[in-house]
Amino acid sequence: MKSKAGNKIRIWLEFSKLRIMLPVSLTGFTGFFAFNPHLSPELLFTTFGILLMAISASVLNQIQESGLDGKMARTCNRPLPSKKIRLQDAILFFVITLITGLAFIFFGGNFKAALIGLITIIWYNGIYTYSKRITAFAVVPGAVTGALPPVIGWVGAGGGLWDKPVIFIAFLIFIGQIPHFWLLIMKYGEDYKKAGIPSLTDVFNLNQIRRLTFAWVVSSVVAGLFLCYFEIIQSPMIIIVLVGVSIFTIWKFIDLLKTGINKNDYVRYSAVFDFYFLLILLLLISDRIIN
Repeated sequence: MKSKAGNKIRIWLEFSKLRIMLPVSLTGFTGFFAFNPHLSPELLFTTFGILLMAISASVLNQIQESGLDGKMARTCNRPLPSKKIRLQDAILFFVITLITGLAFIFFGGNFKAALIGLITIIWYNGIYTYSKRITAFAVVPGAVTGALPPVIGWVGAGGGLWDKPVIFIAFLIFIGQIPHFWLLIMKYGEDYKKAGIPSLTDVFNLNQIRRLTFAWVVSSVVAGLFLCYFEIIQSPMIIIVLVGVSIFTIWKFIDLLKTGINKNDYVRYSAVFDFYFLLILLLLISDRIIN
């Protein structure tokens, strides 16, 4: 009995993509904390609301793409195409997480933050999800959705929508999602083709994609250094660490330009890039604590 219950929990956690959604909520936490660097119920409410909103967007995306997911080896075992979760249960889960997430953001932050959360859902599930079926460059408008959680946090804490710090934080996350996605495309591009989804591998060869990805990685690192240049990060110690990590990240990605890279290497590069962004968020939070 316990084993059956544990298996159901595991399936729903997989469906929620909690491992991916937690970093999304961390960007929202960072946005809130960057404006109001104090632990408070409002901070926790807003962060949890962003987590629920991210889960709801992912769940709706899986509902929208369950047919496509069933055609790809990478996604065919997801809960919906594998029939581990019923469609009606998935829809109910989406509605519950959406409404609850909006409520937490509204009560922890404000109406404007909740409205930005709703716009994020509309953009992700109404524009990005369907643009993937039209163009191989859908990740560019799609990256807007990843840039909005820190804006939700910042605005929820009382900040302005066009304040310089949150603009540069959002810009950094926007830029960084594009090379991250293209790293995965170099491994799973053939899977996309089987499902009839346009892939960057249809437009460029692998050498061209590697060079393009490297250029975007460098752009992301420069965007990270903007946080120092525009004094969003002010602690000298934090700045030194960020500059050092930025140089290390570019050095690691120089190997991406070489030939002879196998598909599993792209996952390793993706992990390095994820670590770089996680560290930037932690450094930004640390800078606010120090100052």
